[in-house]
Amino acid sequence: MLADSDLRGVVGACVTPVTPEFEIDVQRLKSHMEFVLAEGCSFVSEFGTTGEGASFSTRQKAAALRALAAAGMDMKRHIPGVVASAVDEAGGMLAAIADVGARAALVIPPYYYTPSSNEAVADFYEAMIRRAGSPDIEIVLYNFPHFSGVTFDVPLVEVMLERFGERIIGIKDSTGNLADGLKLIEAFPQLSIFTGDDRILPEMVAAGGAGMIGGMTNPYPADTVRLYSGPVTDALRVRASRRIEAVDAHGGATALKALVAEMRGDDAFRRTVPPLSPAGSDVMQKVRVADEPVAG
Repeated sequence: MLADSDLRGVVGACVTPVTPEFEIDVQRLKSHMEFVLAEGCSFVSEFGTTGEGASFSTRQKAAALRALAAAGMDMKRHIPGVVASAVDEAGGMLAAIADVGARAALVIPPYYYTPSSNEAVADFYEAMIRRAGSPDIEIVLYNFPHFSGVTFDVPLVEVMLERFGERIIGIKDSTGNLADGLKLIEAFPQLSIFTGDDRILPEMVAAGGAGMIGGMTNPYPADTVRLYSGPVTDALRVRASRRIEAVDAHGGATALKALVAEMRGDDAFRRTVPPLSPAGSDVMQKVRVADEPVAG
């Protein structure tokens, strides 16, 4: 990571509250983002995996971004996600992100159809940028092969840098694999390398990583910021590990939405877009057990 880069710290990958009609609830989204930022996050990222980005159309997400900007949010502290396999949808989303003046776009590779080569992945990004009108917006590559089927390893990132140069400014590595994350940090010191996993955040930062873009910031933003900036105690690490493991084992985004609903005293945050279903009370009891204090 470049020493003078502003792209560092903890980025809150925010859940997306929805109305009973499965439209984006912009007022609640804005309120929740403001809370996450006030708790110490450097940026927020909407409409990624935690934000159910694949469940909303570009029309819905672009309208929400415009509404957030019109409501006075500082969009330079936003890194919205592009989660789309169609060039037209991805290009439209990238254009909307650029239009509102966001800091960057977090772009996952195309999914469903498997790219035939590293160059084919780059072809998709190039087509997306052209469809967007080649806007002046930087891109963070989203490495989440569990969903995309594409791994941003060193050879693929080299292809992307050769094709797009300084437009590529970072990588979000959601694999949770420390060894692979360290390889990216070593190979690309000019990029901001973020983890998506609280459990390896201190090691990634110590090695020169930029920080974290993650969903546990929704209910626990201050603790996540502490894992980045310190002091990091053994008790904090154990508790953070228990939390993410419980959330991942019991629905991921749906569990996070339920935790936010409990924290804010607002059941509207529990709503999800089909095919996801709100987390039930039995599931949340198991998640809460993992949040019990740890001695030390």
